[in-house]
Amino acid sequence: MLIAALGAAALLSAGCGRGGGAGTPSPPATPGASPTSAPVASPTPSPSPSPLPSPSLSPTPPSGVTYIVRPGDTLTSIAREFGVTVQAIVETNNIADPDLINVGQVLIIPVTGPIPSPTPAGTAQVIRRGSAAKRQVALTFDAAVDAGFAAEILDTLKAEGVAASFGVTGRWAEENPELLRRIVGGGHHLINHSYDHPRFTEISTQERWRQLDSTEDIVKELTGATTKPYFRPPFGSYDASVNDDVYAHGYLYTVMWTVDSLGWQGLPAAGIVERVLSRAVPGAILVFHVGSDSQDGVALPAIVRGLRELGYDIVPIPELLDP
Repeated sequence: MLIAALGAAALLSAGCGRGGGAGTPSPPATPGASPTSAPVASPTPSPSPSPLPSPSLSPTPPSGVTYIVRPGDTLTSIAREFGVTVQAIVETNNIADPDLINVGQVLIIPVTGPIPSPTPAGTAQVIRRGSAAKRQVALTFDAAVDAGFAAEILDTLKAEGVAASFGVTGRWAEENPELLRRIVGGGHHLINHSYDHPRFTEISTQERWRQLDSTEDIVKELTGATTKPYFRPPFGSYDASVNDDVYAHGYLYTVMWTVDSLGWQGLPAAGIVERVLSRAVPGAILVFHVGSDSQDGVALPAIVRGLRELGYDIVPIPELLDP
């Protein structure tokens, strides 16, 4: 009986060791089951449910038009261009200081209605002379300071049946509305000559646009006519940036001249006549001034007759540039 009990105890101890109980653990199974081992079926894995998309924590981007800040821009000018308020741009873009924006900065403009046409990219074409193939010349008169000989000039042009081009400033138009109406009513052509005659090379983009827009608005209000797309720079002062800026506001041509009468320098009427007629060439743009300091108005009748005797047709700028 004692021997049998000891044998049973030994068997029980061996069984516990193989079963991974409190005894010595079994060594890991050798890869590759023996041919006599029964295959153990692997349980079929249950498909894991697809995780639900977590809600985005990113804020919804503001809607509107993307705009890149250009040289000379202010929030006021950008707001006016797109027909929104400065405050709307500030709030949409979280701008801390409305007076501080940088060239190249990307803004979202909260436009709710129709999107305005983008500012055209390009540059105004500088015109000094029309086609040399046509025997034509253009008379242009700058009106910037005082009424001067403007009425006499208009009388001469009417009597001679001549249409001319007038470069007018907004201030001159405001101070001489009846003369401006006579210019338009007489079939003459208008050129934007700025509002108060500053050198465009010495003012900002924003001020250039203000000068152009002010004059255009005044002309439209007084006559219903437009100065676009012709611009004459005060003092003849322009550069590449001026041409870019005026083009962006609808002025495709920077109108210069072929012959300056120099009446504004005090040249007497006889000298003006001789100078202009001796320098006239096909396609010439002739520049005069209406002011009382110049004798251009006095010289005009002889100039018109002389040009016709030389075989020239006298036309306004649009017709001179017409191919």
